[in-house]
Amino acid sequence: MRITSAKTHPRRQSERLGRVPHPKITIASLAALALLVPVLVTATTASAPSYADTVSVLEDQVPKNLVDPDTVSVELGTKFISSQDGTVTAIRFYKSRENTGPHVANLWSPQGKVLATATLPASAGTASGWQTVTLRQPVKISKDQKYVASYIAPNGRYSADEHGLDKAKSNGPLTIPAGGGVYAYGQGDTFPRNSYLNSNYFVDVSFTPETGTSASASVPPTATPTAAPSKTVKPTVAPSTPPGTAPPTGTLPPGVTLRAVDGGVGYYKEFNNPLPSSMDDFPVGVWYESVVDPSDTVKDKAAGINTYIELTANSNVNQIRQAGMSLIPSWENPLTSGTLLPDEADMWGGPGTAAWTGNWPGQGDICSPAKAQCGYTIMAQHKAAATNGSMLFANFGKGVTFWQSDDQAAKFVNDYADVISDDNYWFSDPYICGISEGGTLVSPQRQLTQDECRRASNYGWTVEKIRSLVSPKASKPVWGFVEVGHPFTDNSAPTITGPQIKAAVWSSLIHGARGIIYFNHNFGGTCISQHVLRDNCGAQVLPYVTAVNAQIKSLAAVLNSPSLDGAATTSGAIDTSVKVHDGKIYVFAGSAKNTNQHVTLSLKCSNATSAAVLGEGRTVPVVNSTISDVFANGNAVHIYQLNGTNNCGL
Repeated sequence: MRITSAKTHPRRQSERLGRVPHPKITIASLAALALLVPVLVTATTASAPSYADTVSVLEDQVPKNLVDPDTVSVELGTKFISSQDGTVTAIRFYKSRENTGPHVANLWSPQGKVLATATLPASAGTASGWQTVTLRQPVKISKDQKYVASYIAPNGRYSADEHGLDKAKSNGPLTIPAGGGVYAYGQGDTFPRNSYLNSNYFVDVSFTPETGTSASASVPPTATPTAAPSKTVKPTVAPSTPPGTAPPTGTLPPGVTLRAVDGGVGYYKEFNNPLPSSMDDFPVGVWYESVVDPSDTVKDKAAGINTYIELTANSNVNQIRQAGMSLIPSWENPLTSGTLLPDEADMWGGPGTAAWTGNWPGQGDICSPAKAQCGYTIMAQHKAAATNGSMLFANFGKGVTFWQSDDQAAKFVNDYADVISDDNYWFSDPYICGISEGGTLVSPQRQLTQDECRRASNYGWTVEKIRSLVSPKASKPVWGFVEVGHPFTDNSAPTITGPQIKAAVWSSLIHGARGIIYFNHNFGGTCISQHVLRDNCGAQVLPYVTAVNAQIKSLAAVLNSPSLDGAATTSGAIDTSVKVHDGKIYVFAGSAKNTNQHVTLSLKCSNATSAAVLGEGRTVPVVNSTISDVFANGNAVHIYQLNGTNNCGL
């Protein structure tokens, strides 16, 4: 996965967005800390405990490409499998002098949990060659399970050979499978799962088979968990800035962290017939359409649609692919880019593992016994039936966002699908403001006022809610869902407007959505339609949808670039997202209040004197790193491109 430039290998740059750092120690992280294995580390030049019958796969192999030009913090790893039970006694990785630390090494379980973590001493910073991070307490692993060993290169410049793992590599009981090189951009708090061109990042382990001399006998049993660095506590040997938060040059201000997009831009390439995954690609989908006429794809592409999420069974798949579009239906076809799992099973199946009768809503009892809950069973059965290697997509509803505990909802989010969305229609749902739905957003729980409920910013809340449930954090994409008409049969319910659609889309993007889906049906109101964006029922909203989709397309590379969390503070009720692309800073800002606001946005990492407001034909001054601007109402969105380059070395 060598990166010669951001444009040559957009997947890797996009990974820089995929991580969410943990700026605070939470209860969950304290619990995780107690589980981490105490370790001590040594460089190859230091004396280390000797272990009998120790095996490594790569041994003394030297990379052909010693220094990759990539300069962004990234965790690089290798998947490995053992045919015997045994213990991992150390993590090994190859580095050149240009690959500067601090370097933190991690051992991950097959489920993506950290089993051990350690830091290479600063004295090894200028060393080149194979480095060995010896675990003070070896970690037992089970045979035939896929583990990952990794280390963080906080300033990039790692060693990597593209196609170095086109074939599996083995030595004794250990095997690195073909394509076993993995990575994830960020600080080291995300399980590395992305791959690029079967690259070998030269990460290995020292492994003692169970038949060898017991390694654990040489480990002092009295080590305490407080001695081990965790993903939320800085190692004692680390500098004041945690690994991965420092940019290639310069220093990030206090409270500012660099975050990559969830899963990374290259995430989709792991699956069959993947969705386009370059920096310039961003999925914009429509829900449950039909493609039966040559004009259908023409109309949809003109509106900025590039993906179909669910399709009628009589749709022309070849026409869709020939139009350069993607499809993720619930039915199988060799040309699909994924499989849609049952829609909203969290609501009609509920959080439970009872038997599923095979009935769908309206067909009779769903679960057996009738009053039991079987949503997990429904999802598991459809996951098991899907084609191996197919990207699984799941859309959930109010069960996950409102009605279930976080543990119940998290099982839906994490156990079945690779990409997640959730459809809360804040502008048009006649029930969503109720005490048991939107009312769960406030404390004490109560009915929301219309002003509190009918806000574009609530679409961003939905995205954030789902992202908060994903584990490991930021490990899979979450898409936003926005209606384009009147999705309820209640004629008295509101109908969404064009400005509201635009604002809802941007709220979703500001809060980290990796894709957008439009619900394209009117079940009530004055114009019933199954094709709102194609027929006259959508005449009022189509220009807005087309315009916002064009914005997304033009800014895709920015949306797929790293975020600077904590780089903007505002004086008003404004949601912001700060992005860094090609050295330039962009600020996406959306109103979170249904009134006129004159606000200031104070920015870090910028010495700009002006900012272009994209799509509005105007420029605003930047005085002392501060923008002053007006947000006319709750649908106001401004996109600022600051002049010049950033001053944080990004």
